[in-house]
Amino acid sequence: MAAPIYSHRPSKQVSRLMLVETLLRLGPIAAPSGYQYVGFGALEFVDFDLIHRRLGVSTMFSIESDHRAIARYEANRPYNGIRILTGRATDQLATIDWKKLSIVWLDYTGMLNTEVIADVQHLCRELLPGSVLAVTLNAHPAKLAERRSTLAAAVGDDRVPLGVTDATLGDWGTARTQYDILTAIIRSTLADRMDAATWRQILNINYRDNARMQLVAGVVSGQALERTVDLCAFSDLDFVRGGSEPLMIEVPYLTPKERRSLNEQLPRAPRRRLTLPGVDKKEIDAYASVYRWFGTSA
Repeated sequence: MAAPIYSHRPSKQVSRLMLVETLLRLGPIAAPSGYQYVGFGALEFVDFDLIHRRLGVSTMFSIESDHRAIARYEANRPYNGIRILTGRATDQLATIDWKKLSIVWLDYTGMLNTEVIADVQHLCRELLPGSVLAVTLNAHPAKLAERRSTLAAAVGDDRVPLGVTDATLGDWGTARTQYDILTAIIRSTLADRMDAATWRQILNINYRDNARMQLVAGVVSGQALERTVDLCAFSDLDFVRGGSEPLMIEVPYLTPKERRSLNEQLPRAPRRRLTLPGVDKKEIDAYASVYRWFGTSA
């Protein structure tokens, strides 16, 4: 079983809570409670719990590829409305009825590859306008001499943008390149639909607890829905990103006492400096940027 999410993956939890907060704004399109949710619950079903309690979504599907642990997944389901689908997403996505507004979170632990691309393309062909698609990918660079060749083998050499090299894929460069490839695929697949659907990105987050990870999310829109999506006012949220420049989240390690001390100084008054003995200013500022999302599950 994976380590407890809150104590071991705080940056992941911050990004999860930000996603849920954006979903709460879907009201102008339709009541969030009327959507169905599709994701990868694993044993903890953390996102399922949040989406049921915060959004009121009752129809939920959890795709689980580990055939040997299905009985354990069933035993850990937090709500009766969750249906376990056994198999890989590539096979199970085709079994779901998409004639309903949907929120889909493909929360992969691996990097972008042809299987992920096939899953995304399938959803971009099937999702109703007003639906939400979120994709999480591992974005940790491969070994220096193998970065471009690893990416080309995973996605196809023709999909690797011009100018991408082993060097440019270092640090967060792999995340930038995967973002470019993924969003290009989303936009082109939607544009090929009979209704000429479009992509309205709402989140572009890079985060790190151990490995570098990225989360991209958006709404399937179209000409008839554009004004309604505008009314959702996603951009009023300071963490929303509609372009290629990501929000960076790296939650620093602070003791409970240190967090309490900073919380007592937040939100900070104009020109006020936060103080915490022995802690670097960079870590203090990093915590201040996410403190509202840290350590909360609802």
